Amino acid sequence: MEIRHPDWLQIETDKLKVYGYDQDWYKTSFQRTRGCGPAAAAMLLLYLNRREAEPLPYKSHNISAITKALEHVWGFITPGWLLGLNSTAKFCMGVEALLVENYGLNWRCHRLSIAVFKAKRPSLSQVVQFLEDGIASDCPVAFLNLHKGQEKALESWHWIVLVALFYDASQSRYLATCYDGGRPITFDLGLWLETTSLGGGFVYVTVPTLKE
Repeated sequence: MEIRHPDWLQIETDKLKVYGYDQDWYKTSFQRTRGCGPAAAAMLLLYLNRREAEPLPYKSHNISAITKALEHVWGFITPGWLLGLNSTAKFCMGVEALLVENYGLNWRCHRLSIAVFKAKRPSLSQVVQFLEDGIASDCPVAFLNLHKGQEKALESWHWIVLVALFYDASQSRYLATCYDGGRPITFDLGLWLETTSLGGGFVYVTVPTLKE
């Protein structure tokens, strides 16, 4: 399954197509080295903003407009000096502060943390269910990968954004497609969950209906 409009997170430039936002678009070197978390948050928020007829003052049609949104999001989802943005809890606190304090929006942040100790981790089926719920709600899913384990496609201590999840029956595995710094990547979700030594987590945001 896949979010309905992955193309909303793809930007056409004169030379190539960019998949997702790039932390290198931040102004300072400090932001560029630690900006993957706020960049991932901006991808979720700008996607939902476009879907919900733009209640937020953000535009997502070109890199210049996105860069302005990245700077604003940084003020709420702010990485620390030493460890960056290293938890789903901090991610959600920043997202909710931005939405509620500034714009009075009751959008809800959902998170699933993957513990360091394997015994405390959710099962693969539980992780898959969480991701499917996020995609079914038509929201990209922010993925915090503190350690890539044996999954060579990933980068440790890094946030990226998941846009699709598919089951490969021929190899009995779940493959996740993510946008990472302007490029699409695919990785084995089960392999990461089994072999990561530091864990991480996943986050998506929903927009409550009037009935809720």
